[in-house]
Amino acid sequence: TVRGIAVKSGDAVSVGVTLMTLA
Repeated sequence: TVRGIAVKSGDAVSVGVTLMTLA
């Protein structure tokens, strides 16, 4: 679903931000 894709995209962004913060 569109919502499911949006949630997965949001999770990917959150993970990327976390990795950049730790790095």
